[in-house]
Order: sequence, then structure tokens, then C-alpha cells
Amino acid sequence: MNSGDNKGALGDCNKMLGIDHKIANAYRNRGICKENDGDLKGACADWEKASALGDKDAAGWAKDQCQ
Repeated sequence: MNSGDNKGALGDCNKMLGIDHKIANAYRNRGICKENDGDLKGACADWEKASALGDKDAAGWAKDQCQ
């Protein structure tokens, strides 16, 4: 994920999830992209999905920012 290209990173995450919808890192990173774009609701949905797939960082972010 290129930290300077949020739109490109979002596209990369979407491509990964199109191949395999069980990639926790893709949901976590897509949530970061959405948060950077001001879409906290979308970010929370992705972090909750990543959390359900076992991502502990995303679980913490969802707990801290999405309640």
C-alpha cells in the first residue's frame, strides 16, 4: 500500500477482496483509506470485518472509534 496514494491503495484493497473476501489485512487497510477520506462509517464496517477475521489492530480501532 502506497501511503501517498490513498485512491490507489483503496483500489488495491478492493482488488484483493475481489480475489479473496477473507483477507483481514485488506479490510483493515481499506478501512484506513476510508478513514483518510473522511468516511468513518465505512472504515468502521471494514475494521469490524477485519476484526471478525482475527485482526487485533482493527478490533482495537473499531472499539475505540466506532462505538
